[in-house]
Amino acid sequence: MFFPPNLAPEFMKLIKPFWESEHPDHIKLQVIWGMLNGCQGAVISQLLASRIGDKVFAGPFRGMQLIKEVLKWHFSPTLLGTYEWEIHDAIESVIASKVTKIINVGCAYGYYSIGLALRMPQATVYAYDIDPQMREQCRKMAELNGVADRMIIGERFNGEDYERFANDDSFILMDIEGGEMELLDPQKFPALKKLNVIVELHDYILENASDIISLRFAETHNIKIVPNAPFSFPLEKILGPDYTPDHFDNLIATWESRGGPTPFGIFTKK
Repeated sequence: MFFPPNLAPEFMKLIKPFWESEHPDHIKLQVIWGMLNGCQGAVISQLLASRIGDKVFAGPFRGMQLIKEVLKWHFSPTLLGTYEWEIHDAIESVIASKVTKIINVGCAYGYYSIGLALRMPQATVYAYDIDPQMREQCRKMAELNGVADRMIIGERFNGEDYERFANDDSFILMDIEGGEMELLDPQKFPALKKLNVIVELHDYILENASDIISLRFAETHNIKIVPNAPFSFPLEKILGPDYTPDHFDNLIATWESRGGPTPFGIFTKK
């Protein structure tokens, strides 16, 4: 890992307070390691943006333009298009299915909402997020990419809302930081039995969440649990001969700063 000499003093300022804290050494090392990876990720992100601009480079949403609010700190997985690469095949299957309603619960700034709207011109996207700042960024992303006319942005999604979409041309994409345990319950919300779902499962927040939720869908859906996995992107192919290849940087560029295991659940109607 190479630290730019001009930024090294700033990195040291960030880690010094924690290094001098009273936390146990193993906790210090774990946190500082994460902070240094984040700093290096930010450096790589800015370097990539200077070379390839503000459009997603590869992946299912190649060519999607990112708003400036997204291009901060460590954004290279989004810019490269490797973000959540483990479910790229599943996303391509959704695109090929030609569904006409996408329900994105926990849309954040709109990576999936806008990306799917671009790839699926026949679809209306219903994007939900409880954070007003994220909703505003999602709106900006939709306008920038010319899909605002097919976007409906809402606040909180409730289990009773499934009934509105319980038909063969709807699909649920969910990432709500543990809230899936409450919302993904076909017994409480029977309309779920008629819907295909991709969800990020927060096992590190809710112990055995992936097992518990999989059992709920076992009777009506085919179940696939996809674990998190590293991805190494060959930065030298983009950054050119003046970049010194570093295998660790290739991993940091696609590092998604997860707090622990967050496998993906892909639940497809039988």
